[in-house]
Amino acid sequence: MSDPERLDPSRGIIARYATRLQELRVERGLTRAEVAERVFLSYSAIAKFESGDRLPTEEVAQELDEALGAGGSLFGLWDDIQESPDARWAKRQFDYESRAVRFRHYADFVPPLLQTDDFLTTILKAGLPVTGGNLEEKVRYRQRRRALLEGPKPPEFHALITEAALHWHIGNRHIMRGQLVHLLAAADKPHIRLRILAFERVPPFSGLMDLGRTTILTLRSGQSVVYRPGIPRGVYITQPTEVAEYASLYDSLQAWALSGEATTALIRKVIEEKYRA
Repeated sequence: MSDPERLDPSRGIIARYATRLQELRVERGLTRAEVAERVFLSYSAIAKFESGDRLPTEEVAQELDEALGAGGSLFGLWDDIQESPDARWAKRQFDYESRAVRFRHYADFVPPLLQTDDFLTTILKAGLPVTGGNLEEKVRYRQRRRALLEGPKPPEFHALITEAALHWHIGNRHIMRGQLVHLLAAADKPHIRLRILAFERVPPFSGLMDLGRTTILTLRSGQSVVYRPGIPRGVYITQPTEVAEYASLYDSLQAWALSGEATTALIRKVIEEKYRA
């Protein structure tokens, strides 16, 4: 009996598992019947796994990986299928960020990669009734992302935020003071450029509303992608012409931002007026 046509991996993660299972079997010169015999299943079960119509159990997935000498890679694909959409999306987000050599971030809130532990924990805890999930896991994930800016060869991080970001009251005075002091320290690092769009310098066009919370990532490959947060998950824009439009808008807004010195002076002013020690 001849094998069916190979699956199109673009059909999704289940299709990728099915495709890889079939590829490994063919590479090893095995028939479906021979694979079935090795894992004590029927020919039809293997056929359904390869067509994506059925998934093996965890035990069978491990046995298939061993039988085909996949070294854990095949089981890793199976394991990915068991993850929630949120977990898969988080992996994608971290993959993009870990390959970035430059971030251009715009928001009316403190950038996630510049948030202190107290600040981010307070935010994530408050959001649990809506987003669900495990608080400790969310905190660890956010810390892992933040660590990208703390390594020996960190990417450039350009943050353009509105003055409103300094006035959101998160938690208590201690948390807010710590967060603003942390922003001052971050702004002093050579790879971080923090600029504020002050209330008194609102640009005379709708760019603020159009851009929303946006991050433009330039990857090591030279490709640029745009990330926009959303509910329940954010979206990535990779179409070059659309990415170029976001980049142009970002550059236009940057021209209206305060200088580095004026930015740190404003942060210090807010600390002194609202969160004096």
